[in-house]
Amino acid sequence: MRLALALSLSMLLSGCVPTADFRDLRDEVRQVQAENRKLKERLESQDQVAKPADVAKKLEALDVKVDNLRMKQQGIDQKLGELLRQAEESARRPEPAGRREEDNVRPGGPASAGEPKGDAPAGPPPKAGGPEPQAALAPTALYNQAYNDYLKGNYDLAISGFGDLLKRFPDVSQSAHAQYWIGRSHYNKKDYRQAIETYERVLAEYPKSDKVPAALFEVGLAYVELGDATKAKDRLKQVIDKYPQSNEASRARLKLADLK
Repeated sequence: MRLALALSLSMLLSGCVPTADFRDLRDEVRQVQAENRKLKERLESQDQVAKPADVAKKLEALDVKVDNLRMKQQGIDQKLGELLRQAEESARRPEPAGRREEDNVRPGGPASAGEPKGDAPAGPPPKAGGPEPQAALAPTALYNQAYNDYLKGNYDLAISGFGDLLKRFPDVSQSAHAQYWIGRSHYNKKDYRQAIETYERVLAEYPKSDKVPAALFEVGLAYVELGDATKAKDRLKQVIDKYPQSNEASRARLKLADLK
């Protein structure tokens, strides 16, 4: 079985797994990271930025790029996992009875009356991956659909889609990001109090997520929109203190400068 599994994995990794996708994704990630570093270095080298709003927009655009790349990576990971699972299923599948009996029949000799012929399989092999692949891909499919609605400005649909994902799959890798994009959708709808409540869930329920700095920063922005400068400054300072190397820290410094 180990030999069969090794051969199956070798075939998958050499031919079926989309290695070009991995290379493209790696190159895109490196490009975005380089852009990110250059922009942060440019920002940190200037005591006063002439157009902070332009810099903030560029940083936000980079954040969107990173999210898109992460979605691509998750899709590729799902494909790879499914292909490897299929390889394991194929390796465990018993050989057809006829093939096992071929070694017991001399070449050219007739098989005994009760034995199946060498070219007659014992029956159709069990199908690998019935409903499981669909179930495994469901979180990614739901996330992508909701995220596309968000990008199109269909915020109510995005909120509904991300909410459905969280109800059905509360502990998958996309959960924290889904909660965050619900908050962004509320923010874009100018429902700032609901946005704050949603962002606070990201902070409370997913404290190790890479979306925590963004959620905390946007809580500050929401308080700005509500006219509560004290709470806004507090949240923005928390971003700078807790996540000083993040994009959001750079944006928080710009926003605090505007609030003075």
